Amino acid sequence: METQSSPPCPYTVTVRRNPHRKARATPSTSVPPRPLLSNPITSEIPAFPIQEILAMQVPQTLPTPSPENLRVFLRIRPLITLQGSGKCGSRGNQSSKSVAKNVWPQNPSTKIKRKKNKNSEICIAVNNTQSVTLSPPSHLKDLKRIKSEVYEGFSHVFSADSSQEEVYERMVKPLVEDFINGKSGMLAALGPSGSGKTHTVFGCPREPGMVPLALQQIFKRTEGSGSEATRSFYISIFEIYSERGKGERMLDLSPGGADLFMQQSSIKGLQEVVISDVAQAESLIAQGMLKRCTAMTNSNSQSSRSQCIINIRSAPNNLESDVGVQLNSAVLTIVDLAGAEREKRTGNQGARLLESNFINNTSMVFGLCLRSLLEHQRNPKKPLQKHFQNSLLTRYLRDYLEGKKRMALILTIKPGEEDYLDTSFLLKQASPYMKIKFNNVEELSDLVANKRHVRTLPRFEQRKRMKFSNPDACVVNPEELKETGTVKALVQSPRNSKLDVYDSTFLKLNGVELAKRERNNQIMQGFAKALWDVLKQYKEKLEAILAVNIPIHLTTLL
Repeated sequence: METQSSPPCPYTVTVRRNPHRKARATPSTSVPPRPLLSNPITSEIPAFPIQEILAMQVPQTLPTPSPENLRVFLRIRPLITLQGSGKCGSRGNQSSKSVAKNVWPQNPSTKIKRKKNKNSEICIAVNNTQSVTLSPPSHLKDLKRIKSEVYEGFSHVFSADSSQEEVYERMVKPLVEDFINGKSGMLAALGPSGSGKTHTVFGCPREPGMVPLALQQIFKRTEGSGSEATRSFYISIFEIYSERGKGERMLDLSPGGADLFMQQSSIKGLQEVVISDVAQAESLIAQGMLKRCTAMTNSNSQSSRSQCIINIRSAPNNLESDVGVQLNSAVLTIVDLAGAEREKRTGNQGARLLESNFINNTSMVFGLCLRSLLEHQRNPKKPLQKHFQNSLLTRYLRDYLEGKKRMALILTIKPGEEDYLDTSFLLKQASPYMKIKFNNVEELSDLVANKRHVRTLPRFEQRKRMKFSNPDACVVNPEELKETGTVKALVQSPRNSKLDVYDSTFLKLNGVELAKRERNNQIMQGFAKALWDVLKQYKEKLEAILAVNIPIHLTTLL
């Protein structure tokens, strides 16, 4: 038998899955030297300038200015007798003769002695330049167990022997310096009736007040620096009063002034008189003070019955050449508030009593505005209440009462024991005001000026209206203009370039207004459609209900 041999296997190649690996070389501690780069570009790279960077002067970031607190000053009137209750001693002799006019009936044998005893004692004492101690009278200590109170935190306390110049240097001079540098500010005088507010603000010929001293400093500085040629000063004075309790009215106290009207926070019809020297300004103020509402009460022989506001405005002269630039004008406002009155103290009746109600209401609203501002600053989530809408004075001073502009307060009090209640009420009311801060003060250089201070340009608007309304009057023959050469003059004149700028800005403003109106129209159309659909559904439901109820009602009747 022949052995069968297996067929020859094809030529195959066996591949090893895990090929042989070379053993790793043992690591050596010696690092082989790196070959030097022979690239010529690397040799040209300069070294890192460390020394130059260290020698550079880094500009220091200016620290953010700390919030400025409301400055509250306190002035104590000298202790006076009953016969010296007039202002500047001018009407002191008349007060004793005419006390019984329009007052409560009184027994002179009992009440005058009591007043003399009370006037000889003092209820307030100055601790230092920033605090006072208020002590109650002896009869109140025994009856109501009232203790002495210490009021601190005043910017400065002016004692009874302080002069007008000292008060001005401490209180008003910084405001005037800021006003000359282009910052607005306000000073308001608060206090009970007869405490010396009007004397502090206006003074008398022997002792000028804050307003005359401020005018002297303004013109002295401008004359010394030679800036009177580039800036002009305007003054306006008006009052807010109540005529027999029939609402509030405003009167321009300038020569030839008439009634004024409030529109938002601006006053329509207020005259601004250009002043060139101190004498002219003082004469205008004197004429205005003669027109101011005053009357006689038990507490004051010449009591102010209105709120008097004086505005001194500074504005550049070259307004027409730089119309596109915002007006860098500043306003210094000084407010003389009528003093708060108590009926038992003043003895007012009839028309005087209605005036007292107006005065006390204005003082209350002024205090509510400041208190609301303080509460809003303590708790920003709490909205700022709009108490300013309740009085014309607070509406006019809205920016100051909302913390947008700087302001200062001067509190005037009387030190007699019979004035303890008025003094205590004022200090308790005004003590929280010192914590009010002006965080985001708006400067006039960054704002558009107030409406009554902006000089409009009616000439450009009239020409533009004439062009659109009467196109035939504006048809120009270019050949005739070429012959006379007026085309180049029209093109090259700077006035026409200004007109082009105004036209472009006017068109932009109109475009924005048109877009707003379009959006409002779309919203109103959508709202009308939705309302129409709701009314349709309501009508269908009503018809269905009536269709069911009417047959039932008819069957019951039958």
